[in-house]
Amino acid sequence: MFSNTPSEIKYLHKQLHKILMRILLIIIVPLILFYGCHGDKKNENLPTVSKSNFTSQRNLHEKNFGDLNFTSEKQWDSLNNISYKQIQYKKGKVSSDYRTFGWHLYSNGSSYINYNFPMLWGISYFSYSVKPETGNYKSIHQWKTTALIDSAKVNGCKIFLSVSNFGSKNNALFLKNPKAQNTLIDSLSNLLAYRSADGINIDFEGVSKENKEDFTKFIILISTKLKQANPDYMVSLCLYAIDWNNIFDIKKIDQYIEFYTLMGYDYYGSFSKTTGPVSPLANSKQFGNGLQASVRYYENKGVRLKKLITGLPYYGAEWYTKSPKTGANVTKFRSHPSYKSIRKIDIDSLKIPVQFDPKSSSSYLIMKDSSNNTYRQLFFEDSKSLSVKYDWIKDKKIGGVGIWALGYDNGYSELWDLLYDKFSQEQNDSLHYK
Repeated sequence: MFSNTPSEIKYLHKQLHKILMRILLIIIVPLILFYGCHGDKKNENLPTVSKSNFTSQRNLHEKNFGDLNFTSEKQWDSLNNISYKQIQYKKGKVSSDYRTFGWHLYSNGSSYINYNFPMLWGISYFSYSVKPETGNYKSIHQWKTTALIDSAKVNGCKIFLSVSNFGSKNNALFLKNPKAQNTLIDSLSNLLAYRSADGINIDFEGVSKENKEDFTKFIILISTKLKQANPDYMVSLCLYAIDWNNIFDIKKIDQYIEFYTLMGYDYYGSFSKTTGPVSPLANSKQFGNGLQASVRYYENKGVRLKKLITGLPYYGAEWYTKSPKTGANVTKFRSHPSYKSIRKIDIDSLKIPVQFDPKSSSSYLIMKDSSNNTYRQLFFEDSKSLSVKYDWIKDKKIGGVGIWALGYDNGYSELWDLLYDKFSQEQNDSLHYK
């Protein structure tokens, strides 16, 4: 065996200490600095939702209803139990300081008979569903005949036609086909002119990072050509709550876009492994990031907040769990119920008490199924949760609020009344005089 003198041991300790310090300076410290400076910023600006198995509620809607070629709104009314009963709501006009914007789904039939049109700045009819091979439409449903457009115009509400294409394959096919793009633009130009509409709302979901440049060129092309047909046409663009592939080149497209609509929902849904809010507001340890992070992300990319409309859901997400605790592991996804369904069945009929989660500013219900000892958890938006989010939109001086979707509250007045309380000219004028 070898033995060392105390002085030799002391010398060896000093040399080892120097080596360890060099390792720390060369490797470990840079890593700490990188994740300290960039990791937190990333968590702050991008919502923490898994990309795997993600399917948006809009896409699910098309999977459920897109192949039903109904020829009249009455058929949709019958299928989806649309109520014709007139509801009473607060009458007013939307303030010129805000853009209140809603999507009317063809599947909601004639639910527009109860829309408070003066409280809406704009409505987008959903949707021109693109045939990616040709650019023609799979369907435009009742765009050419619906009385929705006439009622909106009488009340000074602007009319848009949504243009939708879902899935990376469909988008790759379309965005690599100049002929299909020109066919789409010509078709849209004719359809807008036919109803004297005000513009389009582009909703292309699932665009891959390989098609980012193609998507940018398409946005510039469609905006340029539509404005050649009519300089007053407005082109708007749906932004994903989470832009995983960094698709939107805001610096290049911003001058071609009149306003953006943020799809501020689907943070939790059919794809989730744990229960959680469809549209969380602030960051929380339990539910991750939400609306605030999404807005910061796009603001950092160059979106001016006055050009942004933050869309919020009039629907919920419901799962089966083995635990009554929020954020529990999901055993099975149940459905995306509309507000009217939640109100009519769960709240009014079953008398399930509504709870509120302050961390996400979201409402929820928890129901026990005694027959098999499981639970149903349902997160959704109501007057209380939307009130918090509307106040945040106003405080941040964001351009407006979006509703996905109009008619999901068919038969009830409270969400219309809340829209009046927060965004009407009458209420905002009274606040200015106080």
